[in-house]
Amino acid sequence: MQHYCEIPTPKGTLRGFFHKPACDHHPVCLIFHGFTGQKTGTKFCYVQLSRMLEAKGIASFRFDFLGSGESDGNFVDMTFKDELACARVILEETMKMENCTEIYVLGHSMGGAVASELAKLYPNVIKKLVLWAPAFNLPAALEYLTGQVERSESYDHNGYEISDAFVEDILSRDFYQDLDTYQNDLLIIHGTKDTTVPYQISEKYLKLFHDRTKFISIENGNHNFDHLPDIKYVLKSSLEFLE
Repeated sequence: MQHYCEIPTPKGTLRGFFHKPACDHHPVCLIFHGFTGQKTGTKFCYVQLSRMLEAKGIASFRFDFLGSGESDGNFVDMTFKDELACARVILEETMKMENCTEIYVLGHSMGGAVASELAKLYPNVIKKLVLWAPAFNLPAALEYLTGQVERSESYDHNGYEISDAFVEDILSRDFYQDLDTYQNDLLIIHGTKDTTVPYQISEKYLKLFHDRTKFISIENGNHNFDHLPDIKYVLKSSLEFLE
């Protein structure tokens, strides 16, 4: 059953949905969207996955981060630090649920980077972690803004207004650091034709995770898995891993 829900944070209210299976006790999967994304997911894939998990006895939360979708705040005020803080609030609220048996986390792109950073903070709480094309290359991807455009309080990034605070926050981070802190079950899925998070960087991050990491490459797949067979395979593989 799908329920609308809200979670207050110090900077505003998060809005999203909780999918509850028929059983009384169940794992809960937290789903984190990427940069400019929202709780439905590309091609509504988070909705699809949540319903697939529900049928297998796994609950899920999918929220809009602050400044995205229907949650409070403006996109320009969003920073990675704030998204990680929101992820912590969602996780800690889930930890309070008496019927929650285990906690899983799934994130796509920047949501994958958020999920990875969360796993470093709660390595024993998160039992399964799924990363779709995790955007560990964010500092390199945004570095052009500091060198090729005039310094400003905000920037036009393909029609999205992002703040200098967001850029500086990203540039100060090393997402590759301490990836081996998380030692529980891990699945990574990455398309070989991804130009947003180049597939080649998987060669770097795979060496830094534990050696039991399961890695799936999507041949000719792009960043958002825009071909129907690709997104179906991503959802199927994620479901099988989580159940």
